[in-house]
Amino acid sequence: MEKIVDLSGLIENGLWGYHELPGLENIVPRVELSTIASVQKDGFFASKLIFSTISGTYLEAGSHVLENGKTLDEYPVDRFFLTAKVLKLPEQQGKSRISQELLQEYAPPVSPGEALLIDTGWGKRWNRPGYVLSCPTLYPDAIQWILEKEISLLGVDIPCIEASWSEDEESEKGSMLGELFARDTLLLAPLVGLEKISGTTGKLICLPLNLKGTSGAPCRAIFIE
Repeated sequence: MEKIVDLSGLIENGLWGYHELPGLENIVPRVELSTIASVQKDGFFASKLIFSTISGTYLEAGSHVLENGKTLDEYPVDRFFLTAKVLKLPEQQGKSRISQELLQEYAPPVSPGEALLIDTGWGKRWNRPGYVLSCPTLYPDAIQWILEKEISLLGVDIPCIEASWSEDEESEKGSMLGELFARDTLLLAPLVGLEKISGTTGKLICLPLNLKGTSGAPCRAIFIE
C-alpha cells in the first residue's frame, strides 16, 4: 500500500523569510495573506497573496545565482517527477555543520538522475524562532560529495545550505549554490515531514507554480513511499 507524505510547509501570515538574513531586509518581502472579498459582503471569498518566489517550500533553478542560468519554466514538467532517495541524519542542532563523512555514513545508494532528499530533523522546527539564522548548514566537502552523485534534484529541510549566519567565514559563502546549479541540479527547499518517511526510496512529485521567467516558485512537494 502506498504511503503519501506532504513535504510542503504551510504558507501563512508571519511565515519565516529570507528578509531575516543580513542585507535582505528590504529586498525579500514578508509573506502577506489578506481577504479581499467575503461571501457575506461580496457573494464570494477571495484572498490577496504577497510573497517572493523563495517563500515556503519552493523549487529553484540556476538563474537564482547564475547570470545565464535556466529559469524554472524552461524545464519540462516531467523533470518534476523523480525517483527519490532519502538520507536520514541524526537530528542536527542549531548552527551545526554537516560534513561529507556524515553524509557518507548514513547515505543509501544513490543513482545518477535521481533526487536526493536530506533529513536533518530541522523540518520539525518550521517557522519557529531561529528557523533561518540558526539552521544547520553544509560544509563545502558535503556539497562536493553530493555533486559527485550526479543527482537531478537536491531536497533539504533547511532554509540555507551555506553558513549565511557566519559573518567571519566569507570563503564558505556564495559558491555552493552556484556549483549545484552549474550541474543543472534543481534545489527543493526547505522541506517538512521527512521524518514521516520510513524507508529510503520513493517517488517525488514537486510541482511549482507555472510562472514565466522566474528562477523559482513555491511548490507542492509530495513523496510517495
